Amino acid sequence: MNNYFVYIILCENDSFYTGITNDLMKRFDKHKKRKGANYTKMHKPLKYISVWEVENINLALKIEYYIKTKSKNIKTLFIENNRLLKKYFNEEKKQNIKIKSMNKNKLNKINKILNEENKK
Repeated sequence: MNNYFVYIILCENDSFYTGITNDLMKRFDKHKKRKGANYTKMHKPLKYISVWEVENINLALKIEYYIKTKSKNIKTLFIENNRLLKKYFNEEKKQNIKIKSMNKNKLNKINKILNEENKK
């Protein structure tokens, strides 16, 4: 079983892009090279600002859609306290999903590696 990641990227105009992947490094590279989503072709992606890990692609797609339907204020809450996504989703959808929030230290390490690779 392959785990998937649901992520939010900060773009250069202070907007957010939400997506899913099973490989964070490759996916961000595609966004940077303008080979990812149409949104990140027009709005330069800067870094991952929140990442959650889930068990399968179906759950990842549901959570991605859920996040995309929320206002920027709610997305900001999820970014500031990434455990709130699970709480809000479970309460609104009457489910008990398994979702693992990536801690900020690990997220910073990933962004640092991506930043170093982009300088090459």
